[in-house]
Amino acid sequence: MNILQISGLALSAVALAVLLRQYRAEYALALGLVVSAVILMALMPVLKETMELLIDIASKSGVSQTLSIIVKSLGIAFVAGIAADICRDAGESAMAAKVELAGKVAILSMAMPMAAQLMELFERILQ
Repeated sequence: MNILQISGLALSAVALAVLLRQYRAEYALALGLVVSAVILMALMPVLKETMELLIDIASKSGVSQTLSIIVKSLGIAFVAGIAADICRDAGESAMAAKVELAGKVAILSMAMPMAAQLMELFERILQ
């Protein structure tokens, strides 16, 4: 699916969701979840190709651990963002904020070993 198809699907779903929300709000939310899942499934082949390319580059350059942390962080950010958006669509903005906070904390905790290694490198350079 290209961006035009994805955008068309999303805009059509939004129009339908606006109509559904007037009569059955729970159906509008379900429609949003289904369309989001379809879009994510359509993006999987592109994401797979990109990940394979990144892994190949990382293995050739010797930075596979750093790349692994970056890729995991991106995954956490995407999942937390999507979950937070779904919470907002359901009218739960406080819960969305907590999901975003949890994602940020998870990314920070994952990046701390890399930050410590960077500080050690700076110490060695300065000595």
